[in-house]
Amino acid sequence: MFCQETEINPLLKDKFYFEAGVFFPAKNIKLGADGSTPNDQINFGNTFNLDDNQATYFFNFEWRWNRKWRLAVETFGINNAAKAELKQDIQFKDLTFEKGSFVRGGFELSLYRIFVGRILSSGPKHSLGVGLGVHALNMGVFIEGEVLTNFDDYEFQKRRVSALLPLPNIGGWYHWAPTPKWAFVARVDWFGITIGKYGGGLWDLAPGVKYQIVKNFGVGIDYRYFFLNARVDETNWQGKFNMSFSGPVLSIHGNF
Repeated sequence: MFCQETEINPLLKDKFYFEAGVFFPAKNIKLGADGSTPNDQINFGNTFNLDDNQATYFFNFEWRWNRKWRLAVETFGINNAAKAELKQDIQFKDLTFEKGSFVRGGFELSLYRIFVGRILSSGPKHSLGVGLGVHALNMGVFIEGEVLTNFDDYEFQKRRVSALLPLPNIGGWYHWAPTPKWAFVARVDWFGITIGKYGGGLWDLAPGVKYQIVKNFGVGIDYRYFFLNARVDETNWQGKFNMSFSGPVLSIHGNF
């Protein structure tokens, strides 16, 4: 009698994994900058109606260089702006944009995640691991519009702040593949310490479902929740912010 070899989902065994998709995040963005009181943060999401879902790119690459270790690189970006009539005064850096004025505000973020993990437990249908990584956030915010001068006249002004935040984190993942076609995945990253000019907390959660159409190609749907609460002490930005992005990711993947 011959023992039939168990067919393993490619997600659990292949060396290279590429993923590209579209992320539809709802956004909540609050921040303070030079000139704002310590507890006064501008809610960019509500003020400029940036909370609505917006389609953006999403890429992920994983390399399992041996049975126990893997490297993951991921990125997505947000970039949008809108005009609004202010319902209250906004103080941003050294300017005050008065209630009732029409201004334009924008937010941009590029996130890069690099993660090195080690598998703790694996089998024909599962993989569990932990590791260390870094979330590098390149972000900027601006407000522009007419400002009242000392001569009781109005002139156009623009103020922008930006920062590059490298935030280390610990994380873990679990993959369960009950069949060669279907796989259920979950991942969590966490950060909550103060390092030099930066301090705060980070959560990055990513549960999802993958379906293998053929041997080297599949599709997936995930849910992403990203939350960051931090203070910044840079030359161009002294203040704090908290923001969250959450929504579905539709993706295709290749593996070999």
